[in-house]
Amino acid sequence: MSDYLSSIANTINQKYTSSMGMFQVGGAVSGLDTSTIIDQILKAESQPLNRLTERFKKLDLMKKAYNEVKQKLEDFRDFVFDFKLQKNVMLKTAESSNENILNAQASAKATNGTYFVKVLQMATNSTLYGRSTVRVNIDPSTTKFGDLNYYTTPTNSKIRIYNSQTGEYRDVDITTDNTINDIVSNIQNAIDDLFGSGSADVSFSNGRLSIGTNDDSKKITITQLSGNFMQVFHLDEDSPSGASTDKIESTAPVWAIRSSLKTLQDLANYNGTSVSDGTIKINGVEIDISASDTIDEVLDKINSSKAGVFAYYDYHQNKIVLRRNDFGNKAITLEDDGNILSTLGLVDSDYSDSDNPIFVAGQNTHLQISMNGVDYVDVYSDKNEGIEFEGISFTVRSISSTPVTVKVNTDKEAIKQKLHDFVDKWNDLMKYIYDKLNEEPVKNKNPEDMTDEEKMKGVLKNDQYLRSIFDRLKRFMTMEVSSDDKFKYLFEIGISSGDVGGSYENMMRGQLTVDDDKLDDIIDNDLEDLWKFLGDGENSFMQKLHSFLWNLTKFNGEIDSVAGTDGRIYREQRLLSKEIADWMERLQQRERDLWRKFNYMEEVISKFQAMGAWLSQATAKKK
Repeated sequence: MSDYLSSIANTINQKYTSSMGMFQVGGAVSGLDTSTIIDQILKAESQPLNRLTERFKKLDLMKKAYNEVKQKLEDFRDFVFDFKLQKNVMLKTAESSNENILNAQASAKATNGTYFVKVLQMATNSTLYGRSTVRVNIDPSTTKFGDLNYYTTPTNSKIRIYNSQTGEYRDVDITTDNTINDIVSNIQNAIDDLFGSGSADVSFSNGRLSIGTNDDSKKITITQLSGNFMQVFHLDEDSPSGASTDKIESTAPVWAIRSSLKTLQDLANYNGTSVSDGTIKINGVEIDISASDTIDEVLDKINSSKAGVFAYYDYHQNKIVLRRNDFGNKAITLEDDGNILSTLGLVDSDYSDSDNPIFVAGQNTHLQISMNGVDYVDVYSDKNEGIEFEGISFTVRSISSTPVTVKVNTDKEAIKQKLHDFVDKWNDLMKYIYDKLNEEPVKNKNPEDMTDEEKMKGVLKNDQYLRSIFDRLKRFMTMEVSSDDKFKYLFEIGISSGDVGGSYENMMRGQLTVDDDKLDDIIDNDLEDLWKFLGDGENSFMQKLHSFLWNLTKFNGEIDSVAGTDGRIYREQRLLSKEIADWMERLQQRERDLWRKFNYMEEVISKFQAMGAWLSQATAKKK
């Protein structure tokens, strides 16, 4: 609606201050510049309309200015809100003697002093370690290199074994038709040839290959020249390129899978079992699984569910592990409508007991805390962070039966800084309002060349409502907060206008200063009374100040009643728009009347001219 009213004002202003009326041509008989005459008459008679439109525009600017004031007050209100919370004002420090073991943070409720803390136990997650994901019977005398396609498809390979002391080397060719025993024998022969008969120590056991010498002083280096032998036997992690060692071993069994490629169906095929699509439940949460899902996809489905566990494939142990996200002795429940969990190795199987899933229950954090170093209190928690005790929050990082000392003290400098911040923000706000009440409008500049900021200058000069806000805020500087508490006035805690000797400049401008000496003494000796004055209860200083600011700035609050969508300014603009519309119609009618009269005058003049011409002709004939 406001935009609509503004558009009316702009239209009228353009019509009656620049070019007048409709396009008409006059003065053909009289020789008068009729259009200019009418324009000048209308300009003179449209002055009341111009004043109305100027008033309308000023009200628009006042709304913008008030909204800017409101934003300033809202920002200050939000800052003051923090002062209503003791934890944000009555700040304390907690200093740990060993932060590698224990960290602490103190709230305003913490009692100053030294605390002795033992960390006897840390919280852990309940964890389920599955059985071997793939379990096959490999006979090294018959199983060929090409059969070991669990992690990657084997290809013909060549490795070079160096004598690290002499630099001599022997190459070993490995084909997909070689049995595992063939490979072991070929590598043994190469090492014996390099170091002497009987030097080699090469074996294959429990799915892992070990290559080395039987003498620690005899170092070898293995380099893969072609193929993927090192990857198939998982030797690449234990043998970085160029490393010299006496023994290189598989870091995972040869049947460990590549979880990003192998599917649930692949696992079932490897183990000689069957599996189909279905639904599993972990901690009561249903998860749909497809047999064609890769192992990584299965794990992602579990982790993205709300089961509250983290699932991962332990490649080195060839096991899937489920770990609860939270700490403490909490169960991991599993349900299956088919063979999915069995295929994943997460439930009991036909394997030996030593390979069945193992559940390890989580435990709670156990602290012992004392104020005197003698009498300890037991504190338990199902987390390692945010362990609360008497207003202190502990975070444990490691176990220690030796007490860690935590010293809790009032953070004097931080409290002072908070109060200085308040005074700074108060002064900024009051200066802003004071300047608005006293700023002059921009003069000697064409309005079309002004910025919005320049146009708003001076629109709130001596504004009665803004003056009311300013004066009511100033009252907080000397207001009695509570007659029952030790501190009743702001100046009693060291915050005042600072005016002395009859000068009231700061008070007049609403400016505050801080007496640091007085504030230091109060923080040292009357901290609780300081908090009672600042924020403890509805009658405290900050509570009252926040309530005042809230009533000013809330939706449909005081400022909105003046400059809101249905405020006083809007209602005045609505009345102005009616007056503007009436004046517009009146001037349009006046323009039509003027043209009609001037046109009639032209007709009369034309008739007189015709009659004069006739008389002249008649007189000439008689002569």
